Amino acid sequence: MANNVGPYEKVRPQQSLLFRVVAFFSRLQMVYVINRLENARVVIIIFVLTAATAALGIITVAAYLAKLPLLFSPLAPSAFILFYTAMAVTASPRSVLLSHGLGVAIGILSLRLCVLLWPHSGLLDPQVMNWHRIVVIAISTGAMAVLMILMRCIHPPAAATALIAALGYFATPIQILGLLAAVVFLILEALFFIRLLGGIPYPFWRSDPRLMRTYRPLVKGIKTKGNFWQEVAAKIFRQRSIDP
Repeated sequence: MANNVGPYEKVRPQQSLLFRVVAFFSRLQMVYVINRLENARVVIIIFVLTAATAALGIITVAAYLAKLPLLFSPLAPSAFILFYTAMAVTASPRSVLLSHGLGVAIGILSLRLCVLLWPHSGLLDPQVMNWHRIVVIAISTGAMAVLMILMRCIHPPAAATALIAALGYFATPIQILGLLAAVVFLILEALFFIRLLGGIPYPFWRSDPRLMRTYRPLVKGIKTKGNFWQEVAAKIFRQRSIDP
């Protein structure tokens, strides 16, 4: 006796084209690959290369089309940290946004303070290098390091932001807003590439220690072998341990 099956009951959800397409792309996500491969080195390298290149390329195109100063040198190392150690504290949106904001604020305040103390030092000209500039750089970078530690928003590229501001390269409010807009843009791109495409639970604000333990390759980066002298020292240590 033939079964009278309706047209909507013949195809199971697992057999539909949409389901197969979603399943195929889900297997390409970082979360799927990392949990199933013992050595995820190649996958992480490819992900960092494509995601960081695409993120900085998009910001560059946006800066060109909008005619806005969205590009500054610390943005590149920030992108590397975000995509290479996505689950680390230094890559969280909180650390990235607060540290770069602190960097530009501390650099400008240090510069303005020294201009008030030495009005004829020429510090507002980025090309001028004298002992007054050395004082500005020392104050801004030192204060930046202390505040990042105290506020627990450590992000090393932001120290370069403080240095650029202390050198006088942020002369207009448009340049300051462009820097902050670029940082926000980079964080949004990280959420898109890491969380949406990669399937990795990249935080919306603060890093989760439990997730950091789960995704160790994305916290400390890829494990690499020691350099030549480290390997020599290790061999000598092992030889001395064997010898009576």
